[in-house]
Amino acid sequence: MKKTMKTQWTFLALAALMLVTACSSKTNPDAGPDIKTPDGKKTVVVSVMSKDAFLENAAKKFEELNPDIHIEIKEHLANPDLGNGMRAALTKADIEKYVQTVTTEVLSGKGPDLIAMDLLPEDKFIEKKVLVNFNEKFAKDPSFDKNHYYQNILQSSWNGDGLYSMPISFYVQVMQANAELLKKHNVNIDDQTWTWAQFADITKKMKEQAGKEYSAFVNPYQIMADFITDNYATFVQKGNVSFDSDPFRDMMNQVKKMYDEKLIEASYNDMGKMLFSLSAFNDPKRSLIQMLDPKKGFYMKPTLNGQGNGLELKSFMNFGLNSQSKVEKEAWEFLKFMLSEEIQTSPDLNGFPVNKDATEAKLKEAGQSLDQDESAADIEIPDEKTLNETLQAIQNILNSKPQEKNNVDSKVIDIFFEEFDPFLKGQKSAEETSKLIQNRVKTYLNE
Repeated sequence: MKKTMKTQWTFLALAALMLVTACSSKTNPDAGPDIKTPDGKKTVVVSVMSKDAFLENAAKKFEELNPDIHIEIKEHLANPDLGNGMRAALTKADIEKYVQTVTTEVLSGKGPDLIAMDLLPEDKFIEKKVLVNFNEKFAKDPSFDKNHYYQNILQSSWNGDGLYSMPISFYVQVMQANAELLKKHNVNIDDQTWTWAQFADITKKMKEQAGKEYSAFVNPYQIMADFITDNYATFVQKGNVSFDSDPFRDMMNQVKKMYDEKLIEASYNDMGKMLFSLSAFNDPKRSLIQMLDPKKGFYMKPTLNGQGNGLELKSFMNFGLNSQSKVEKEAWEFLKFMLSEEIQTSPDLNGFPVNKDATEAKLKEAGQSLDQDESAADIEIPDEKTLNETLQAIQNILNSKPQEKNNVDSKVIDIFFEEFDPFLKGQKSAEETSKLIQNRVKTYLNE
């Protein structure tokens, strides 16, 4: 099925956002002063955009172990439930409703106790001192041992001098390549230093040799949106905006050149004819199967200047703790419960558990059940030595140094989308486009 390039990037983002979910309820949007249910239980309000089985089941088990606490999970959707367990696809309106509603509540001194932060303006929340610094919780709580968790993920989630958004799980974004064609045409890639210009040269060569029916890559919007995300701190720094700059225009021109030369296509019909695509290691079982597939190769994405800054280990399902919460102790206990090995080994958890023991258990289980897994039907079941080496390779990736955290404002990406389209169609120059983006982003941030 064909997808347009801009829509495809949006749905990739929404697919990740669906991981930050929970079930609806009838709670008051205020976290207090009415924090008890009619039967005297303390209520912890958790705000998310949409439903998620992991969070629902975690809440249910926590309440069974703590009968004096009720976990009230509140969702914010613009579109109503369709009934019969069906729900309309997530939309931009859902995102806007969640961001506007929760931001208004929290900044007014009200709001939920635990907050799904993935879409929210974390910098603004920190500036207004409405989030608890989890490092202070670690220091005061001897029951929480940081050594059980991926320190690289916790470190990369820091914002300034502290950790204000706790990741529940994470994934690794990679560039997937057709390994068979790379080998056939003697193409070697040094993904520590390769640039988008080198990527263009490689894909030209491969298309010439493999055939015109192959697509080198799909979606220029996706490349540019990732570029902005990866370099957000460079382009947006505490009110200083620098989209009207040579590096940004250089990247725009590079992407347009590849698009004009049909190295990057607008849409795709056959994923089997893709030379390169963005992919992810997003759970232990699937990642093991991907790594064992000889038809696939995995690399870090190219950069504009050839100066890669590490693998893209991205956290999601990140929760902040409201500093105004009247049930802060109970909210922290529930968050710790979601980070425990027992809950993190749940099959409902999307991504790699941030709990190292849970990830190790899931990887071990994936290795032991390979020959019974239908999704592994296309790969050759490895011998024990190869399996162990592959499992260790995955652990090495998970323990690698990740890129620095970028607190991207989704509205900035929306502005870029709107202005990039005329440029891609040749209706505006890079200079005109970069100035428009610069001015609009500046106006928005100063509102």
